[in-house]
Amino acid sequence: MYQSLVHTLTLSGVAESKEAAFNQIFSQIKSKIAQEIPGIPLRIEPQNAEVVRAKETVYTERFLGIFFPRKRTRYEITAKITVQLQLIDISKIEFDREDRHLTRTQHLLRME
Repeated sequence: MYQSLVHTLTLSGVAESKEAAFNQIFSQIKSKIAQEIPGIPLRIEPQNAEVVRAKETVYTERFLGIFFPRKRTRYEITAKITVQLQLIDISKIEFDREDRHLTRTQHLLRME
């Protein structure tokens, strides 16, 4: 029922600062694990972060195309995150089955 494993995810983040791009990557971990691994995660612990690709784009932004030019920076980071997972495997839980039959009166009164 209780399971521990190591899993590697490849995630990307895009933002106007390096910190915000990494925050975006780390905020995706839980949802990505929920998509890829069956079970209920109890603990997700990042073990290693390896940057696969980092790109910095600098461009000039102008108001109405000609006024007030300013330099803007955009960071794109792709990283491989290795996480240690501790989860509960629901498929290994045995449930007791109980069938209940309601009378017509109970159905009408919406009991249970």
